[in-house]
Amino acid sequence: MKRSVIFAQTALLLAALLISCGDSTKTAADTTSTVTTPVTEATETTVDDGRLPAPAIVDMNGAELRILNSTPESFNWATTTILVEEADGDILNDALFNRERTVEELYNCSIVEVPEANADMEKKIPNAVAAGDKYFDTAMLFDARVSTILLKDCLMSWDEIKSLDLSNPWWDNAATAEYNFGGIQAAVSGAYSLYNYSTRHVYVFNNKMMAELDVDDDIYEMVREGKWTVDEMYRLGEMAVSDLNGDGVMKETDDRYGIIGTPTRHYSALLMGSDVRYIDRDKDGALYFAIDGNEYAQSVMAKFVALDLANKDIFTNKLADINVDVDTVFTDGRAMFCAAYVGEAAKMRGLEFDIGFVPAPKFDEGQESYHSLVEGGAQSILPRMLDEDDLTRVGTILDAFAYYSYYESIPAYIDVLLMGKVARNEDSEEMLQLVFDTSAYDLGTGIWSADTKNKYVSTIFEVSKTDIASRTEKITSGIEKQLEKFMTALDDLS
Repeated sequence: MKRSVIFAQTALLLAALLISCGDSTKTAADTTSTVTTPVTEATETTVDDGRLPAPAIVDMNGAELRILNSTPESFNWATTTILVEEADGDILNDALFNRERTVEELYNCSIVEVPEANADMEKKIPNAVAAGDKYFDTAMLFDARVSTILLKDCLMSWDEIKSLDLSNPWWDNAATAEYNFGGIQAAVSGAYSLYNYSTRHVYVFNNKMMAELDVDDDIYEMVREGKWTVDEMYRLGEMAVSDLNGDGVMKETDDRYGIIGTPTRHYSALLMGSDVRYIDRDKDGALYFAIDGNEYAQSVMAKFVALDLANKDIFTNKLADINVDVDTVFTDGRAMFCAAYVGEAAKMRGLEFDIGFVPAPKFDEGQESYHSLVEGGAQSILPRMLDEDDLTRVGTILDAFAYYSYYESIPAYIDVLLMGKVARNEDSEEMLQLVFDTSAYDLGTGIWSADTKNKYVSTIFEVSKTDIASRTEKITSGIEKQLEKFMTALDDLS
């Protein structure tokens, strides 16, 4: 199988970048306030290992990059790790450690993490901006809060960093497009953070069950050929449905299902996989509610409801959205597919059966490409109190940090953490890379999820209602008012 360059380089990069393993963890308590220092002339780098050219090396004269980051306890549904204390033999941990040390040594700088409770950031960031307190340079902000902080006039556009090329692959281009409001690049997502890798949707499947049920389909080949569709997933899922104890009643505690997962995980993944967004942009970049009057989107939703009505036990949606027992149906070996975040799937260790990964299916074969929804993560923002020298420092160090992460820690996250401990085949490694390469965002599953995603899940999908158009009408006025209010406030900033 032909792999992506980043996979092929993983072992070489990790070996080449082994650095002495001193303690590198730095927090706000360990360092003094950031002082902008002059930088020397850039030095061009050479490339001989198949990678794209690295950012030019700049001697930062000991300058710091301070990243405000949520504590793991306050953001426990995502992988928040940015810095690690030391190398410990775990390949992902060591890749995270080494990419940091590489940047610090090449650029003569220091990367510092400033920990903060996620819930406190909405208050702390505006306070810091108002006071001109430069105790951090960039923050990993929960994506649902980006609009709130933006409208408080607390953010600078990333476009202010003229040297930063966000089209490079170590920056998530889909996130760049999604978080650009009226020409203000309010947030970006770089490969130095695992937040948005761990919070993208994927389907995990039970390889053992497929073999036991004599499923002849090669699901990986279906994906490669563009034939992995909603109909195909439900067809395969139906093969698994069984009243195992023969009591005539299907129960999540006893019986076998085709697809398991919380309703928002499943339907959000399917909608984006079918290229449907709750909120989209018109040709001028203005946000609008994308379901009202959209025949395609409503037909897709109607199809999902029809599939569930045809066999209500293929996907069990009787479970609460937040339910710690939902995934045990899959881990107990009683479901063929599980809708999950990548980070949730990574925790499925020690299973007695082989599993695999596939992206959310396309709606039909005519659809051009796959789309993997990212939601519930964190984006990088620039606080307004930074000056021109600060922006130069932040852009230089962060771009390098993203570059070396893209070629070192991201392959380790895929190839080692997930593949080595969860899925035991190279095909799923390829599929997971596809999931990462097809990232897609919808503000209707983040900033305005209460008015869109949550209402559709609770009033249509969970209760299998077919009157999509009439229910959409009831939702339309509220969400349009929210978007209009946002766009008006945005205009006032300019």
